[in-house]
Amino acid sequence: MPYSNEFAQHKVLGRFTDSPEIKKLLEGFKEPEYPEDEMTCGLKIERNQWKPKYVVAIDGSHKELQYDKGFPGAELGFISIATVLIKVDKLIEASRKTTIDPVEFNQVQSSYPLSAVLPSSNMIHLNFPDARSSFRFSWFELLKNTRPAERSESLLETYEALLSLKPTESDQKCPMMDLCESDGVSNPDYKKGKCACGKYDVYLTDSLRIHERFSDSKSNGESFGEVMRVLEHLLLVGFIRHMERLCNDSGNWSMFEDTAIVMDGSLAVFGHPAWLSQAIKSELKRLNKRVKEKTGKEMLVFGIEKSGRFFEHWCRLDTKSKRDFEQERKLAADEYVDPNEFKVYQPGRIPKQSVMLINDKYIKKYIVPSESTKPHGKDTYYGRPFLYKTSTGAMIVGISAILSQEQEDRMNALPENYPRLSDTLDLLDLLVSMRYPNAVIPLIAAHSEAAIPLQMGEKVLDMLAREHVGSNSA
Repeated sequence: MPYSNEFAQHKVLGRFTDSPEIKKLLEGFKEPEYPEDEMTCGLKIERNQWKPKYVVAIDGSHKELQYDKGFPGAELGFISIATVLIKVDKLIEASRKTTIDPVEFNQVQSSYPLSAVLPSSNMIHLNFPDARSSFRFSWFELLKNTRPAERSESLLETYEALLSLKPTESDQKCPMMDLCESDGVSNPDYKKGKCACGKYDVYLTDSLRIHERFSDSKSNGESFGEVMRVLEHLLLVGFIRHMERLCNDSGNWSMFEDTAIVMDGSLAVFGHPAWLSQAIKSELKRLNKRVKEKTGKEMLVFGIEKSGRFFEHWCRLDTKSKRDFEQERKLAADEYVDPNEFKVYQPGRIPKQSVMLINDKYIKKYIVPSESTKPHGKDTYYGRPFLYKTSTGAMIVGISAILSQEQEDRMNALPENYPRLSDTLDLLDLLVSMRYPNAVIPLIAAHSEAAIPLQMGEKVLDMLAREHVGSNSA
């Protein structure tokens, strides 16, 4: 890292360009491959012009706040999650008018926000030995006291249902880590609620192992990122389980036919709580089987990746062909070429309303190169990707939930491997935003409810913390 106003020197470049070792290393790399043009034109899927009554969108954000910037340094983690219910008919009616009445537009959506604060480095609850213990307790209490809807089960109850579906039980360090006084045995006893030495409390949420990333010596942004994503996935499952309960009590299951659920981001869980992904997939299969028995239709659940390797790949395919790619590479290798000879590529190669269904072989060859025999995303995703260009030209990377055993076959990518694909594409065409490129309205609404403003948000949260931290111990 440079000092302030210190700039890199050009002579460093010479050490790279003149080094035979670096040249030899570069020669050992493979050239990236570009798919044949006939592979990238996409499919045309027969459509039903489906329109739901409701769309449920889920999005979250988190912000780490330095409560004390000096010694010893202390931080708090603020988390915001929004579940937004969009009434599609009212949205269409409002969008047709030349001017939008704010009062009327407020009737289009209902928001169910979740706001929480968790202790980070050097923020210690009363009666707890350290910040990590405080974090673990607060994380457990947050799930216990949060419900995705009125009269629904708590997120802790949702989590317990998923925990029972955990694929395998592996050894886990005592959550107290260096504080635990056990000799040899380190696995916590969750039935008794005690760590291995029997002195400290443990919580079911310790199985997510997020606390293992927690640190007292640096910011815990990664830990809070994992917390936020787990909350989003638990809210998704908890909301669907609540829908199941309402339909079962009323005997009317049409709610599942008329409602789409969309998540901002991948239908995947990474890092320490990655096992949750397979448990969620098992639960969604159970729910979908019951919904299909009652309605004859599958659920409609998908995520949207707004950035990343899949999105970049899809946008590149729309910009240039394999021939363009090879010509650009040839020109780049010619040191005498005039830079003005490079073509200026414009998006538009792929026809609108085209969908590209990609199998494991394609992903490993062109998007995430790998020679692994394990299918891409098998352990972390509970969905599979599809690429779609909407009727307005928006480039969408969707992640369709895996809802049956047949849809697990990632070696093939056929329309039947994606539940209610035609309805999903109709929905994307209907709700794509003209205000933001490659975005859909429900996720814009959820993000606006969940996003924490950077500068103003930091000032407000800082004032909130300073007015209340330590008031109980005074």
